[in-house]
Amino acid sequence: MTLLQRRQEILKEINTITRMERGKLCTQSLGPGIAPFYKLQCWHQGKNHTRYVPADEVPALQEALAEHQRFQTLAEEFVELTVALTRAEQAAGAKKNSTQSKPNATTKPKRS
Repeated sequence: MTLLQRRQEILKEINTITRMERGKLCTQSLGPGIAPFYKLQCWHQGKNHTRYVPADEVPALQEALAEHQRFQTLAEEFVELTVALTRAEQAAGAKKNSTQSKPNATTKPKRS
């Protein structure tokens, strides 16, 4: 698979992500015998936000958090592939330009 094909595949995978949530899910307990509670913490616009989550919403939230992580991984791979493609294009362009600008070794330099 070429870099360009993998890049297109990543975009298709990203397009399948329909739900995501940022942050970290923490379990808190007030003590033994007391049911734990859950809170979602995330940084947004330079501030730490906390949201308490009912226990019945935790499985869906965990899936949304996993999808966000999946998105981050795919986005990082997309960036790496795009950088590699950009550098390859630049290298190919530099090779084309360098052959045109070098004088032929068998020709004599022009005199003014």
